[in-house]
Amino acid sequence: MSLCLPDRALLVKLFYQNDNSAIVALRRFRTLKGLRKGPLTAKNLRLMVTKFEETGSLNVRSGRGKKPVSAEAIEKVALQVEEDKSSNVLASTSVRRVEEALDLPCSTVQKIMRNILRYYPYKLQFVQELLPRDFETLHLFSLQFLARLEVVPEWPWNILWTDEAHFHLDGSVNTHNCRIWETDNPHCTLRVPLYSPKGVFRVFYS
Repeated sequence: MSLCLPDRALLVKLFYQNDNSAIVALRRFRTLKGLRKGPLTAKNLRLMVTKFEETGSLNVRSGRGKKPVSAEAIEKVALQVEEDKSSNVLASTSVRRVEEALDLPCSTVQKIMRNILRYYPYKLQFVQELLPRDFETLHLFSLQFLARLEVVPEWPWNILWTDEAHFHLDGSVNTHNCRIWETDNPHCTLRVPLYSPKGVFRVFYS
């Protein structure tokens, strides 16, 4: 609860009037002001009185304020972002990667990238890469599926469906963690091969 200067003065006065008892002073203050609790703890009241005795002031000390970002830090972040984007296939980077490379606070990197450089994280859209032979395979599968469905309508219910997680060996990453930092949305679509080298973890259910 924020206290105005007259209320601070009243609390200090009540403190001295009640044998330097912060608890009694707060109780009487709440009675005078019609409060059920607050406005601060006994410990904080004693700290306020100590400050008054040391400085003769009841004003609230101003905070340290926000530290300005240096031009050198801005330049370093801008160069690191471009270096990260040019060093990988996905042309992506992250606040954490820049933070670790430059040994700067995460909040500083975030502030520079978003508020000064005007970079925003855009998510890549991944679609399966289709090779020329895939179209014929898809067509044949569709015809076979429809033909069997006409003969045995309940056949699809006997299919064993699976779920699986892939751990790619060629540097591909989870799409949830992949962002491109740009000043404008690139509307980027990336084609990825279906059969890239990877390890697979499967779960079966029916």
